Amino acid sequence: MILPSVSPMSACIGSGIILVAYGIVKIIGYCSDDLYNLAFQYDFACGVFLIVVEIITLGCNLRLRPYLSPALGLLILLDAVLKLQTSKDAKVFGLETWTWILTFSIIAGVFGVLIIVKPFSGIRATHAINGCGLLAEGVMNQLTVKETVKITAENSSPDRDENHTNE
Repeated sequence: MILPSVSPMSACIGSGIILVAYGIVKIIGYCSDDLYNLAFQYDFACGVFLIVVEIITLGCNLRLRPYLSPALGLLILLDAVLKLQTSKDAKVFGLETWTWILTFSIIAGVFGVLIIVKPFSGIRATHAINGCGLLAEGVMNQLTVKETVKITAENSSPDRDENHTNE
């Protein structure tokens, strides 16, 4: 999106590498020691899905290029819908910021739909919508992690625990 003049083969390879990296990050997030278990509850399945899509993307390369943008929209839409459920769960936990998670989930979901539907025919408009979709996805994920991930004190500082047991 930043460099529209990149060759189609390079775009496919780059997309595949980004997908596998994002999948690994999601799996690592799932394995985190989160008290509420809200932010990463679906990330194992999403991470595995991204890695499988990456393998397909690298294997099929140019045949998939027309589908990369709609696939990006699907991934954003999927994550936004899952974060809608996270906002509902955050409300049940009594987190006051659940409305922000809900708001950014809806915004990211709208951009996901726009990326899939492609209501604009120009390449610049498509790139702008894709970029805004990725930005909304990033803000949504950052907000969700910031507001829902709570690490217990005993899990966050092993040295501190040893000092308490020695006192």
